Amino acid sequence: MSEEVMVRMHQIHKNFNGVEVLKGIDLEVKRGEVLAIIGPSGSGKSTLLRCLNHLESIDRGSIEVAGKSFAGESDLGTVAYETGAQGREILSHMGMVFQQFNLFPHMTVLENLIEAPVLVKKEPRKQAVGRARELLDRVGLSDKCDAYPARLSGGQQQRVAIARALAMEPEIMLFDEPTSALDPELTGEVLKTMRQLADDHMTMIVVTHEMNFAREVASEVMFMADGNVVEQGVPQELFLHPQQQRTQDFLCNML
Repeated sequence: MSEEVMVRMHQIHKNFNGVEVLKGIDLEVKRGEVLAIIGPSGSGKSTLLRCLNHLESIDRGSIEVAGKSFAGESDLGTVAYETGAQGREILSHMGMVFQQFNLFPHMTVLENLIEAPVLVKKEPRKQAVGRARELLDRVGLSDKCDAYPARLSGGQQQRVAIARALAMEPEIMLFDEPTSALDPELTGEVLKTMRQLADDHMTMIVVTHEMNFAREVASEVMFMADGNVVEQGVPQELFLHPQQQRTQDFLCNML
């Protein structure tokens, strides 16, 4: 593990319609670490991830990605994200996988993977196709290059979505409950792919309800409730010896 901090979020606040959903969250992830964020629905987990990737904007606080300031407060107290070339460069460090697969239905699996590298990064098509085929082999779908998403199972579609995110060569992978839309029997194949990424020392932040994954794969586990970080620690300590009653109650219901 490197000591290089890849993501730092400091005193993150977020309001929706006057309701504070993030109440001063601090988060730090070093290169090669896997942070699992767990907690009940409505605790702010997904909102935190979306603020990191600027799908939502924070109201207060600061964000650094790969050592560069991505969002911060001005002297007037307003928050601004980096935009333009600098903002795009920072965002390029992060790939995101959502609950829903969001594949282009009119494109084959291979076309889904090469679309962004060719259009956004201006990568030569031949090079993009070569890496896309390698990624599909990596996620166990090398035989699905010419298939359309509708012909794939949910687990296969999610693995394609992971490969598509990896096609942009991010240094950090963000997962927002990637198995929540899947039948239980399909969840395992997606988690296997994520475990392989962890074994390859990919820096990952994973919002998940999969407690076994969090316990076995994560370097650190953060438990959130009501917009706060209630407790955080290494999996062995947090799962076996939770210090807070709120954490204990949650784990009793989940395990």
